[in-house]
Amino acid sequence: MKKKYVALAAAAALALTSFVVPALAVTNRDIQQKQSEIHAVKRKQSAVQSEMNQAQQEINRLQNEQAKAAAEIKRLDLAVEETNGKIRMKRQDVEATKQAIATLQREIAELKARIERRNELLKERARSLQESGGVVSYLDVLLGAQSFSDFIDRMSAVATIFEADRQIIKEQEADKALKEEKEKQLHDNLSKLEQSLKELEQLKQTLNEQIAAKERLMAQLKEQEKHEHEKKLALQEEKELLEKQEAAMRTQLQELIRRKKAEEAARKKAPSSRGSSASVSSAGLPPVTSGAFMRPANGPITSTFGPRWGEFHAGIDIGKRGSDVPVVAAADGYVFRSYYSESYGNVIFITHYIDGQLYTTVYAHLESRLVGEGQFVNKGQLIGYMGNTGYSTGPHLHFELHRGPWNAAKSNAVNPMAYIPF
Repeated sequence: MKKKYVALAAAAALALTSFVVPALAVTNRDIQQKQSEIHAVKRKQSAVQSEMNQAQQEINRLQNEQAKAAAEIKRLDLAVEETNGKIRMKRQDVEATKQAIATLQREIAELKARIERRNELLKERARSLQESGGVVSYLDVLLGAQSFSDFIDRMSAVATIFEADRQIIKEQEADKALKEEKEKQLHDNLSKLEQSLKELEQLKQTLNEQIAAKERLMAQLKEQEKHEHEKKLALQEEKELLEKQEAAMRTQLQELIRRKKAEEAARKKAPSSRGSSASVSSAGLPPVTSGAFMRPANGPITSTFGPRWGEFHAGIDIGKRGSDVPVVAAADGYVFRSYYSESYGNVIFITHYIDGQLYTTVYAHLESRLVGEGQFVNKGQLIGYMGNTGYSTGPHLHFELHRGPWNAAKSNAVNPMAYIPF
């Protein structure tokens, strides 16, 4: 995406399509075409403004989504805090229950000891009864009374013994029942608390997962917003450069009108001074050929125009064969852009006006640039040296030819091999 935005900026910069001295006289068709190009730029400005408005709307929508996501994360954070509090309370309850069970176990141990002592006492009583004849011995005790008062005393003593035995048995049964009841109650409570603790731990895990999902959503929304901001900035830059392009075209239109009037008045064409590429002492320059365009550099064609690696290759690549491979202007033209691009590296854009048609050539990944913006160049003139700058996987010249102005979509790109005898 960053590469695309750099391309957008370069596309807009390309707008500075100042004219070059044409080889032919200015015609009404030239003026009408230039007016048409100005209208096209105006339409493009309107389209860019519309895209900027849409990008801003998308930014606003994403910011609203972020606010909702942030509110949801806050709600989940509070829920997690509450859940953790409940978990701590449940853990305290479980610990208290475990301590109660330990206390109860000690009490149960004491109960068991008492029950065991009673069992021994009851066993001893049973052996005594068996040895003494049981109930008969009690009758003997009663019948052996010497007086009625003695009988009453003996009877009271026997009743007391029976009541004591019955009370022992009753207490024994009560202790056993109490022990079983308490053990069951505490066991049930502990099981319930442990289940609650497990459920709360699961709830906490669920909430943490939800928070993680929301954080991922937040990060995604943030990245989308960043993307939209970059898009808006690229569109803003393109809009500003399109405005400059329109101004340059209007200047060019006025110059065409002025020159046409001058030509009509003089009825002759002013001779154009052309520099000779032969004056350049650098070796390895490609020969100047006939036709509108010539080869921009010597070397083999390593990649052609068309689909490549899942994308569209809008130019051709010329491989570097040698330490210093010169690059020349493919035709007479005007350098409207010469700078370092993150994608193109060192790049030069030249606009050409040939037979009433606007063309644009692009020379990318240069090692160095020898011409600057606002400079007129001649066909075959040295403009730089082949290199490997920017997004380039090896030393080469990426050369583009556009029938019309260069744009980000590269919709005006044509196959250079259809125009140049490589």
